Amino acid sequence: MGRARKPYWRTIGTPRALILYRTPDRWRFAVSFEAPGGIADGALDHPAPSCEPETAQAALHRRAEELTHRALEVSWQPADQPDQWIGLVTRAGPLPDADR
Repeated sequence: MGRARKPYWRTIGTPRALILYRTPDRWRFAVSFEAPGGIADGALDHPAPSCEPETAQAALHRRAEELTHRALEVSWQPADQPDQWIGLVTRAGPLPDADR
């Protein structure tokens, strides 16, 4: 029999930054990872683009934790462009046990 394939979240590496930006119709995001590197990006279905940035930051924080299966501590700061924010991951919790 073949070897069981690892879940994707065991291969994407440790998140290092969350990038959040507002577009006219929704909030969009990117999550960058350390080794082996890479980026996951997409859009938040909720909240509405008219909401406060803190609400969207909290939604992206939850989404990144769900994506990586880890607890994350994030420090948010404005980016150089309007309606953009960068969340630096200051601490990433351990991966769950292998049997999950």
